[in-house]
Parts: sequence; C-alpha cells; structure tokens
Amino acid sequence: MSRADDIRHPGPRGAVRQHVVPGVARRITLRLPAGRILMDAVAEAMDRLGCHSAMLVLDGLVLGPHNYVMPLAGSPDGKRVAWYSETHTGTAAILEHAVASVGRRKGEWFLHCHAVWDSADGQRAGHLLPGEVTIGADSDVTCFAFEGGQFDVVDDAETGFSIFRALPLGSPPGAPNAAIATLAPFEDLVGTMPGLAARAIGRLDAQFYGLGSLIGADFEDGAPSMESRFSEVLTLPGARTDRIPVHCVDPAGGMFRGTLLPGAAPTLITFELMVVSPDL
Repeated sequence: MSRADDIRHPGPRGAVRQHVVPGVARRITLRLPAGRILMDAVAEAMDRLGCHSAMLVLDGLVLGPHNYVMPLAGSPDGKRVAWYSETHTGTAAILEHAVASVGRRKGEWFLHCHAVWDSADGQRAGHLLPGEVTIGADSDVTCFAFEGGQFDVVDDAETGFSIFRALPLGSPPGAPNAAIATLAPFEDLVGTMPGLAARAIGRLDAQFYGLGSLIGADFEDGAPSMESRFSEVLTLPGARTDRIPVHCVDPAGGMFRGTLLPGAAPTLITFELMVVSPDL
C-alpha cells in the first residue's frame, strides 16, 4: 500500500495533470529594500521588469517581523484533505533557502513562498505569508523573469483549493529557454520532470526550481523518509530535472532533506515550478 492510497480529494479528477507553458526567461538580480513588505517590494519589481511571471530564489534574504503557517492534515470544514495551521510569528530571521512563484491573483501581483530559515529560536520552515513579511535589511535575490505565460490563481475543483496554475499568455519573445508548470495531485515529481523538461525546452537536465506539497517522500543515501502525507516542500540549490534535492516540513515541524527517489514523491495538492536551460 502506498502513502497515496488513502488520499481522497473532494472533487472530480481533472483531465489535465500537467499544465506546462514554454517561454523565455531572464536571470536578474533584484535588490529588495529594508523596511518594505515582501509582497509590495516584489510587486513593484515585477512592474519594473514588465514580465508575465517569475520564480524567485530568496536564499539569504534578511527578515524582520514575519508570519508563516505550517501544513495541517484536513481542513476545518472537513472538505479538503489538508489545510494550514494557525499563524506563527517570528521577529527576525535569515532565509537559508526559499523559493517563491510570482503570478497574479484577481489581476494583482501575488506570490507563494516556501522557505527554511534560521532564527533565534532555531531552524524553522513553512509557508511565508507575503503580505505579513517585513524585509529586515537590503538584500539581493535571484529572479527568473518569465514571458509567454503566467501563474494565475484559479479555483481547483479537484482539490477544493484556490491555487496557482500555469497558463499561456501570448507568444514568447524568442525560442523557449524555460517553462513554467503546475502539477496535479498524484503526479510523481521525479518521474515527471525529465519528460516535462524535454518536451518544453528540449533538455533532460534543466535547472529546476519549485515548491508545493508531497504525499510523503523517500530519499537517496538512506536519509530518513518523510512519512507524513501532509507537507510544505521546496527545491534546494542544485536541483535539476534529473536530480531533485528538496527540503520538507511536516505538520509536527519535523524537517526532512534529501534527493528524492523515483516513485516516492507524489504531489498532494499542487507543485509549482520553473525549468530553465542550464545555460541561463
């Protein structure tokens, strides 16, 4: 019996399991200024760049006061298989690793961020609330600005969540060197990614940045498995579509890290990602 066997989403299974949009990405260093709310600073940067969507790597970002949530098994109304914990608060931190997808919600810029960070209370991980995170010091972060499609928040009938979906948006301004994508429940991350990247940009070894939730996870080299079916997950530096190291946190705050094994990391709700050419 696999961990996924007892997961039952409330709605009908969606016909499309991988929403993939090829396009053109630019790698840019963004300065996020001290004292700003993370969501506001990123929205202003997106307006300046004039891109459709982006993936941010926020490693090293200094935080002031910030709020975040953890994964939770089941929703309060009993309709969804997972939900969010109560809001947790921190006063200061430095992000060890963080990935954020940037797109639109009701026409306005929005971002979704999973992170692991160091604070006075030790290491923490979870889902940062972008409108409730203050930037603690001027920080340079990596932005992959994307044209040709965008992440847009949609109501997903299968899971009952409002989630980002990768949608096409006009013609990309050149030959694709990147793609944004979102995966439906039960899509195995390791098994999916090489073929997805090959179809989208013609590479089996593309760089890979993403975040989402997995139904447990098993790792190479004997690293402890994450047995929980409920999690917040982000890719780690060096992730490629043919080798995927991740950091996971479960509802109890347990943290797990390693390179995923094939067949052992199915998506729970969604996984948002960008693949980019190794030359970018």
